[in-house]
Amino acid sequence: MGTNGPAALTSALLVRKGAAIPAGYAALAAASRAGRTLRPNDAEAPAAAGSPRRRRNERLPDLRTRISLRLDPERYLKLKLSAAHLHQNLQEVLIAALDSYLEQMGPMVKNGACACLEGGCSNQNKTCEQKG
Repeated sequence: MGTNGPAALTSALLVRKGAAIPAGYAALAAASRAGRTLRPNDAEAPAAAGSPRRRRNERLPDLRTRISLRLDPERYLKLKLSAAHLHQNLQEVLIAALDSYLEQMGPMVKNGACACLEGGCSNQNKTCEQKG
């Protein structure tokens, strides 16, 4: 606090929910688009309205399916350590392991005669028996 006392709380400090950004970031983004270089200390605080931004709950569509996996503490620790040594996140390690497992299991399912696992099943309602 300076000698002038505390700062006044005014409506200029209010921002619409989901549109708040740290002071200086809007000016930094505008400067980078204009080809100038600014340091965070050089940037001015953004305007209250700011640029139109996506709301937090307006996310891009994710076509992946979410699953959950329960692991005992020992397996979880091994997985975390493996991911750290490979410089990957847990999802990348698990997807690679699942892909490898499914490649090995493909020939074993229905003695290798499952068109669905080979990518040949175009209609999800059909079963392997209906194709063969």
